[in-house]
Amino acid sequence: MGHSRWETYKAKRLRQMEADAQLHPEYEQAGRDLELGDQLREIRRRRGLSQKVVAERAGMSQPALSRIEGGGGIPDIATLVRLGAAMGVRFRVELVVDDDDTTEIEPLTVHHRQFVNA
Repeated sequence: MGHSRWETYKAKRLRQMEADAQLHPEYEQAGRDLELGDQLREIRRRRGLSQKVVAERAGMSQPALSRIEGGGGIPDIATLVRLGAAMGVRFRVELVVDDDDTTEIEPLTVHHRQFVNA
């Protein structure tokens, strides 16, 4: 999907989620999924890598990576580690728990840094 088509699709999807957020709280998670997908795509592009190359290096299919980048769900920690290694970065995952309600877990925040060759 081209950049402008992706931006149009993403904007439409975000508008739909905002409109339905009051009726469907799970759309908040979908917004976080989109944000993580955007972050992963941006890192991959800045590294000059195709989805096919990253997917092969990470031991997954290109369509699976495309789904993750498109907000189709949050990958598990092992998958994030493999994706990071495939792109030459390490991710630090922070879990933030709301102090007022220990039953809720906030969204993952993914930071990245480039591997440094010593």
